Amino acid sequence: MVMHDGTDESVAPGRVSRRTLLRGIAAAGATTALGALLAACGSSSATNTPKPAGGATGGTVAPAATTGSAASAASGGTTATQASSAGAPKKGGAIKAELDSDIANLDPMPSSLLVDRQVLYNIYDSLVAIDKDLKIIPSLAESWQTPDPKTYIFKLRQGIKYHDGTDFNADSVKWNIERYLTDKNSRRGPEINSIQTVEVMDPYTVKFNLKAAFAPLLANLVDRAGMMVSQKAAEAGGADFSRKPVGAGTGAFKFVEWVKDDHITLERNASYWKKDASGNQLPYLDKVTIRPIVDETVALTNVKTGDIDIGFVVPAKDYATVKAGKDLVLQETPGLGYASIVINVQAEPFNKKEFRQAFAEALDRDQIMKTVFFGVGKPAFGPIAPPSWAFDDTFKPYGANIAKAKEYLKAGGKPDGFTCEMKITAGSPTTTQLAQLMKDQVAKAGIIMNLVQLDFPTLVADTQARKYQANLVGWSGRIDPDGNIYNMLHTGAAGNDSQYSNPQADDLMDKARAAPDQGQRKEMYQQLQKIVVDDAPLIYYRFPISFMLSRPNVQGMQLYADQIMRFETGWLK
Repeated sequence: MVMHDGTDESVAPGRVSRRTLLRGIAAAGATTALGALLAACGSSSATNTPKPAGGATGGTVAPAATTGSAASAASGGTTATQASSAGAPKKGGAIKAELDSDIANLDPMPSSLLVDRQVLYNIYDSLVAIDKDLKIIPSLAESWQTPDPKTYIFKLRQGIKYHDGTDFNADSVKWNIERYLTDKNSRRGPEINSIQTVEVMDPYTVKFNLKAAFAPLLANLVDRAGMMVSQKAAEAGGADFSRKPVGAGTGAFKFVEWVKDDHITLERNASYWKKDASGNQLPYLDKVTIRPIVDETVALTNVKTGDIDIGFVVPAKDYATVKAGKDLVLQETPGLGYASIVINVQAEPFNKKEFRQAFAEALDRDQIMKTVFFGVGKPAFGPIAPPSWAFDDTFKPYGANIAKAKEYLKAGGKPDGFTCEMKITAGSPTTTQLAQLMKDQVAKAGIIMNLVQLDFPTLVADTQARKYQANLVGWSGRIDPDGNIYNMLHTGAAGNDSQYSNPQADDLMDKARAAPDQGQRKEMYQQLQKIVVDDAPLIYYRFPISFMLSRPNVQGMQLYADQIMRFETGWLK
């Protein structure tokens, strides 16, 4: 399954690899290690006002060989390790990677897909970043202060230039944030709309004045709302900028070309500001080529044959074999996202709550997990994934009770059921199998569901244009629960493609954003989850796993719970 982001990270539904809008929890057999990782993830993302991680302010990162072995220990699922005996990282070479669909655009402002983010993170740097334990660390901002809950002062790194040679500085930060907040095409507004003004204090100090306290601010600045774009490049690119962001970023790699449905090419930024722990210039690779491969079985075959060096897909049916094998390196970790069905609550027949509830109740999540995903992942009922400090493992409001589903239909005025349409991503056998099983399950309650297959960008475009009844998409997840909820469910939010509106839910979302105490926020999110799941504008069914699958010669690639490919420390043995 593909995930979308805009609703910001849409992902395709049948993918086991990175559940973009999805992927979630470990399979049986990795319980102990994954449990430890869950605890680590929960504690690391818990702080509402994170402090910089020690040792990260100087622009250095751990050497690739070291991070590779650390990932193996933490993931609980590495079938072959990238041992430190691989030696020192080597410069040069080109790596070939896969995505589960083509991208939609390469401008962080309107981006709404996980696959976009996979590329964007390598072209652009954000003001702040995360480490593998989800702790917020410095990036373009080398430090920050919060003298009061409504003020953030960022000290910026000096000497950094965009790929087009223009300076990164406080004026650039001001322009970027104001663009994200005011441009009519922006999908970043709900992520940072607490910012009232941006004030340039000196060339490398910028102050954000907030309308109110906003606990998720730093977490949101990790992603596209914090990505810095060259004003010169954006203005020169005009209408083509989202397809050809030439010179636009400060990141480890420069954009070269995007050939639709074929490949994206990036080349090394020789002036990149980061160095490894030994003082060597990053990145190591000369070039990265990324290919969209929709069929997950084909993607796996390409990694096996060497046509692809690294991928993020492991078909559920092949999971056990790949995990037990010795020819490829498999890393896995609980993901932050979820798999869901997005419902248009303003379109018949789903404009009646009871019909959405009937659909949600008729789904047999356990059967889906067993039949389609071979037990890889965990049934989902709400938007808060297991690694989150706000997760509630006891929350299971729907039980695949057909008699109860029929009661909902009767209460809505259609005791014999109704007919609806669900759009799904074409080209993925797993997605097709998943959708067909769902169709069979809801038919038991009298719901006749017709399936329409579309390519993923078209599916997302229809979703965002509200031209649908139900769509099978997912979400890749964020380190703060606000990122899994607000933009998709708050009235009028850019990613609220279901057109859902509930004043009580809005109030809880707003209060949870402002609350200074994590315990208070957790209670609010769990209360909010009950409300929105009962209203069923999205029907959640699975928490997937985040995977990274590579050939043994690929070194230094670190798997994160956010499912993003970061090539800056990757190298080829």
